[in-house]
Amino acid sequence: MSEPNQQGAVVAAPQSPPPAGRRTFLSGARESAAVVWACWLMSRAATLLFAASALRLLHHLSSDMRVYAPWSKVIAGGAFPTGQRWQYPPLAAPVIAAPRLLGFLPYPVAFLLLALLADALVLALLLRSGRRRAGAWFWVAGLFALGGIAYFRYDLFVTAVAVAALLALPRQRVFGALAGAGAMLKIWPALLLLAVPRDRRALRAVAGFAAAVLAVVAGAALFAPGQAGFLEQQGGRGMEIEAVAVTPWQLARLFGHLTPLVHRYGCVQFAGRHMDAVALACQAATAGGLALVALLAWRRGPWTPAAACDTALAAVLVAVVTSRVLSPQYLVWLIGLGAAALAFPGRRRAPLAVLLLAAALLTQLVFPIGWDGLRRHDPDPLPVLVLTARNLLLLAATALAVLRLRPSAAGSTPR
Repeated sequence: MSEPNQQGAVVAAPQSPPPAGRRTFLSGARESAAVVWACWLMSRAATLLFAASALRLLHHLSSDMRVYAPWSKVIAGGAFPTGQRWQYPPLAAPVIAAPRLLGFLPYPVAFLLLALLADALVLALLLRSGRRRAGAWFWVAGLFALGGIAYFRYDLFVTAVAVAALLALPRQRVFGALAGAGAMLKIWPALLLLAVPRDRRALRAVAGFAAAVLAVVAGAALFAPGQAGFLEQQGGRGMEIEAVAVTPWQLARLFGHLTPLVHRYGCVQFAGRHMDAVALACQAATAGGLALVALLAWRRGPWTPAAACDTALAAVLVAVVTSRVLSPQYLVWLIGLGAAALAFPGRRRAPLAVLLLAAALLTQLVFPIGWDGLRRHDPDPLPVLVLTARNLLLLAATALAVLRLRPSAAGSTPR
């Protein structure tokens, strides 16, 4: 309140301090962030302790890292790796070589430390965005449900850049540049461009994206030739046994209809009849699904960052469930995009979040826990059934995410 002084001037009345024991909004926010960080620390410690508890599980989890280590030596020598398993755009090279900067540590230990740093960076971005804490909590819970695979694979670094891009959506040039950098780490962040506004701001995002891509390509050309070799390896991959499209063939194996398995391009694939046709159908489904997402996003109501995050999550879900390959670390992408979406206020997303968390948990039961039984030519029934349930959850999540893009859904009352 204000009151006049003796000369008639109005001065502000002194404010009394808040009563003892009453927490202000700011102090409550700080305490909430501290609780999130405490849960992050405990969950990550539990995840890594569980991963190290059995040599069999650790052997499965570290399979890709045993490939990254020799690649890092090739990259440090001034060349891009070659062979079937090098399936990464050029910006992946410095990331994979980065653990060598911690030369006093073994490569696997240094890689894990950098992965934990990327994990913490995502959480810090979600907490510092000044928005809802639901995104931060979902990130903590999602990676815990998925398990140690997040820290033994390269995808956590890509996801960190994608989350940073979505949180920067109000600044379209920054968003585009980060999406371009993500696409040069692994192709899928290019799908984030489907989330741009339907006005001149889209040009800013595309310009930022193009500038980042051209900068990386130019830098890679100066570094070493052969940066586009990964495209050939990507095109040659077949139907991996965890892909959604081959779920019927997995179930058929339980009834004695055994489809041959082969190990190619770093994964276990089906090699039976009709697999080439299934692969072509997957590519057509990807194109059709992404076209549908783009159409629905174009017809939606006014553009908002929340609506843009919904579009990005739907697009990546479509790409994942129609892919010929569905490696367990792909769930890191979905958890990251789901966390970014939950950071923005919008319509009720709880059902979609629950589906993604359940899919992440079942993924850990498939890999690494049930992996030995799943990849056998005569498989154990339990991992096959768990994988089937996981794939059905991903299909349900994809359908829900796409349906949320309908103009009628977009016009519903926010909650």
